[in-house]
Parts: sequence; structure tokens; C-alpha cells
Amino acid sequence: MKDISIVTALDIRSPNSLDGAKVWELVRNSRKLDLNSSYFYVAMSHWFSDSCKVAFDTENNQLIGAVIGFRLPSDKETLFIWQIAVDEQYRGQSIAMRLLEEVAASSEIRYVEATIAPSNFSSQRLFDKWSSSHKTTMKVSDGFGLNCFPNQQHEQENLYRIGPLEWNKTIKGE
Repeated sequence: MKDISIVTALDIRSPNSLDGAKVWELVRNSRKLDLNSSYFYVAMSHWFSDSCKVAFDTENNQLIGAVIGFRLPSDKETLFIWQIAVDEQYRGQSIAMRLLEEVAASSEIRYVEATIAPSNFSSQRLFDKWSSSHKTTMKVSDGFGLNCFPNQQHEQENLYRIGPLEWNKTIKGE
């Protein structure tokens, strides 16, 4: 049985370049997500900090979750979620849901997209639950097929699109 750490003091904020190494370690330790270079996480935390969030257990001063995303260049109202990770010891406390909520609410986002492999049931459940919590639709379509990857060494990725997020219209006063 895994040791579950209950978070009582959670701080969710935009990352900075110093958080990049910690995000890299979190993704590496997940052993489930594709690990990008450490530079990728530093750059995303620095130049795309408005579309990323990190979660800290402030009692232990430990980074326990992160969501890495960016706004689509062709559609600034769509936030693409590149990766979302929660430290194994902190899972089951809705931290990923809270990270999604924070990153989508922090900008003028009407749609959230992500690509998810068919074997990644936890991400499928997360996005389905998040979509339901916003009473909006989630459409699944072809994303990146096996033919997109060198030597077909990566599982296909289906494209998930959630929205429209009407609650953001209320926040913006529309």
C-alpha cells in the first residue's frame, strides 16, 4: 500500500523558471508521462507561465502537482494541456481538477484541448469529470495517429476538446 500524504495547505500559482527543474522531476517520477528535456520545463515555466500552474504542499515546501499548457496560436480562446501530473503520494485529493480549474480560469479560455493515449484511463477520467463539472461537452476525435511518430514508437493520441466554457463569459462580464 502506498503512503498517502494528505495536503492541508495547498498553494496553486503560476510557475517561474526556478520551478522548471522541479516540474521535470515530477514528470520523471510519474513514470507515466513522456519526459521532455529539462529545458522544456524551464522554458514553459518562464515564457508560458500564464498558461501553466504548479501546486505546492506549503507545509512540506514540496511541489506536488503541475499542469503545463499553452494557448493555441491559431485560437487564443483555446488552451492546450500538454501535461498534467500529481505526485503519487498526493493523488486522490482532486489536485489535478484544481490545477485544471486554475489554469483555465486564469485567462480568457473558452475551450480546453488535450491529446490522450487510449491506454491513459486516468487522464480520460479527469477530463470527463472536469467537463461534467462545467456542464459542457467533451468531443473526442483523431489526434495523432501512429503514422505521425518515428517508427510508430508511440501510442496514438486522441484529441479531447472541452467547451464552450460558459462560466468564463460570466467572469469576463459578457
